[in-house]
Amino acid sequence: MLIGLHLRDFALAERADLELASGLTVITGETGAGKSVLIQALAFTLGASPDLAMIRPRAARAQVEAVFDLSEAAIRPQLDQTLGEAEIPFDGELIIRRTVSRPQNGSGRLSARLRINDHAAPIATLRAIAPLLADIHGQRDNLSLLRPPQQLALLDRYAGLESQRSEFGGMVRRLQALDRQVAELSGNERERARRIALLLHEAEEIADAGLTPGEDDELRALHTRLVHAQRLAQEAETTRAALDDDSLAAALGATQRMLDLDPSAESLVASLEAAAEYVADAQRTLREYTDRLSLDSGQLNDVEARLALISDMQRRYGDTVTEIIAYSERAANEAAALEQAGHNVESLQQEADELALEAAAAGVSLSARRREAARELLAQVRAECESLRLTNAQLQLRFEPLSPANEGRSLRPVDDPDVLEPQCVSPGQTLPDGPRRSTVGFDQTGIERVEMLVSFNPEASPQPLRRVASGGETARLMLALKAALGENDEIPLLVFDEVDVGLGGRSGGIIGARLHHLAQRRQVICITHLPQVAARAGQHVIVSKSADESRTEVDVRTLDQEQRLVELAEMLGGDSPANRSSAAELLRNAAVAA
Repeated sequence: MLIGLHLRDFALAERADLELASGLTVITGETGAGKSVLIQALAFTLGASPDLAMIRPRAARAQVEAVFDLSEAAIRPQLDQTLGEAEIPFDGELIIRRTVSRPQNGSGRLSARLRINDHAAPIATLRAIAPLLADIHGQRDNLSLLRPPQQLALLDRYAGLESQRSEFGGMVRRLQALDRQVAELSGNERERARRIALLLHEAEEIADAGLTPGEDDELRALHTRLVHAQRLAQEAETTRAALDDDSLAAALGATQRMLDLDPSAESLVASLEAAAEYVADAQRTLREYTDRLSLDSGQLNDVEARLALISDMQRRYGDTVTEIIAYSERAANEAAALEQAGHNVESLQQEADELALEAAAAGVSLSARRREAARELLAQVRAECESLRLTNAQLQLRFEPLSPANEGRSLRPVDDPDVLEPQCVSPGQTLPDGPRRSTVGFDQTGIERVEMLVSFNPEASPQPLRRVASGGETARLMLALKAALGENDEIPLLVFDEVDVGLGGRSGGIIGARLHHLAQRRQVICITHLPQVAARAGQHVIVSKSADESRTEVDVRTLDQEQRLVELAEMLGGDSPANRSSAAELLRNAAVAA
């Protein structure tokens, strides 16, 4: 329930703080006193668009704060989920604060801010939770009943079809996901075939090359050696010629003769003998090196061709041979996956087609139950309209199949011809069989669009509610609908603005009784001009307006019992003893009826 509504510089109210009780609260006051300011402020906190008129003259900004206690509300699980997804803390208390500021720097644009439980939030989050919190009826800009999607939701709540509707919506989401997968996999079969062929060609090309990791480095080293083979051979020959000089042999002979004369020269002889062995080894290595240069000289063209092949592959597949080989593996894997996907398309398509058949049957079942419930609901609403002095009201619910999309899937319903052509359901009406249509469109709510048709004039044929209903008539129609919905309606707060427009005291008593009955299960706020309605309230709020030469001010007060008696007397025609006596009688009768 709404436990507090706080206005700062909103419209003509400089400051207004309203603490609200459960049950029925009425708001009264002179015509033009500003009673609708409270409803406008509540609508603003629930997502209505900001307007410059919301800001009090000479104020820079306006702020409204609504405080809800929803700890025991039936809608709490939905709120927990929505606010949790928005990362907004919620423990049962919900505080919504919206601010609108005047345009700055000549921009002409209003600046609006929103905080939910003291966390900045996008307007989309507010508009997601607002329909769960309250229904406001009477002001056309905020009337949810005027929108066909809300009318369908209302019918589903009455029929207890939310679970079946949710199940159908889940089927539709799965079907749409499957259709997207099939479209992605088979949308361009020719391109997929080209891709597979290219990948297999690339993998085969790399495999045929027989590359080994590090081969490119070895080939570049070999290429350098082959390019400089002639010079290398010359240098090797020069080295070998120098080693072939007899100088070392002569030195060794001289030291051996020294050894004959001096045994201490033994270490010198040993060193020269070791040097001679090293020289001999070097000479053998030089001969082998020179021979290899002679043999490799014919390889230069082959090495250059191999390096050119690797360079070409590096340009296309990777910077190193290792990366080229890895690309080959990826290409082969992707080709295999694409080939498997081709096989998967058939199974996914079959799964989607089977699910579409289930969805078509579920859509028909949902539609049939809706039509049956529509007749019952309209009969109950019609009876309520009679008691609410809407005696000339004609009510229908028009069911119109959704048109198949230009592209994409449509459903082929079976076993119920009624759902395939537009039909209007009236109270107690039995629908005739109609011509079948082969396919029908669908969305997550079902296979049809539902709209309420109303006429409050016996000479006029029923028209869509949004075109014909006046504020008071619509509010009374909403009151009749809410009474018919009973416990199936989980919205915790109902707001009726001028539900009694154009009615007298006798009708006011009936409306007051209906509002009081509704308030047994939820919180109801009503703006009224009739004392018969106001007497049934548990809480009575009065709005008054005062003005001087420089400013106009709106005042909001909750009345005690004595003040309430005076206000009811004023509503009866003036504060006189006779009217006070009548007011007291109204209060006593209301207490007895309660």
